Amino acid sequence: MLIRSLEIFGAVVEAGSFSAAAERLHTVQSNVTAHIKKLETELGASLLHRRAPVTPTAAGHQLLDYARRIVDLHDQALDRFRADGAPAGDLRLGSMETTAAVHLPALLSAFSDRWPAVSLHLRTGTTAEMLAEVRAGRLDAAFVAADEAGDDLLLRPVFRETLVLVSGRPLERLPDGRALAQTAFLAFRQGCGYRRAIEMLLAERRAPATRIHELGSLDAIIGCASAGMGLALLPESVVAQYRQRYRLYTLALPDALAEVTTVLATSTRSSWSRALEVFMEGAGLSREAA
Repeated sequence: MLIRSLEIFGAVVEAGSFSAAAERLHTVQSNVTAHIKKLETELGASLLHRRAPVTPTAAGHQLLDYARRIVDLHDQALDRFRADGAPAGDLRLGSMETTAAVHLPALLSAFSDRWPAVSLHLRTGTTAEMLAEVRAGRLDAAFVAADEAGDDLLLRPVFRETLVLVSGRPLERLPDGRALAQTAFLAFRQGCGYRRAIEMLLAERRAPATRIHELGSLDAIIGCASAGMGLALLPESVVAQYRQRYRLYTLALPDALAEVTTVLATSTRSSWSRALEVFMEGAGLSREAA
């Protein structure tokens, strides 16, 4: 099987037609048809239902997974061993939403200007989700809040944050356990590092379990905190960016709870793409870390 045939097969499935795939690949439809027929002959199976839209058969679905992995590995090999050392292809990054909102715009913009041949893909989610994506190879690296992630991943400190208690009304002092037990908290879903800080705060103040409203975005958490729905624990740098839009009040936390470090999680260096190598070098993170 030719790599080009697998690329064309994937393009037909994604585009839903032979003509659309040909246009996307800057070739003629007859060339697309020839590659698909060659694949079907080599494999002895019908791969596509010829209808509108074109869809994969059962055999086509099986091949599609292999095709994507083979093409991805092929591209990674080319990226890593380009003679001029210039990266190309995709760089797939993950991040907590708070980090993406405050710290990444300038970093990603500078990288894009320096390496225009690399396509950046950024996905946000909880720390647990992002670590799982890196471990599965679906992300090249992820900005997370984690102290350890196992022997298969490397963690490099990137940003130091100060968490604060966020409210829609002034707070004179940190609420005691009884008050916290009667107060709702606003947080991302389970797996978020800052949600763990809420649990540590409740334990430190000897507060029984309280309500935690799970909200799907940073905007929602900030907006609902401002409206008085509950308290939140967020980095001070994030709150500062929202003060012009929302009425927000913050209160300092004990040092043991306030100081958190955002780390960049990657697989072992031997598996890095060329694009990830230059990203790490540009960010000053290419040294080995625990």
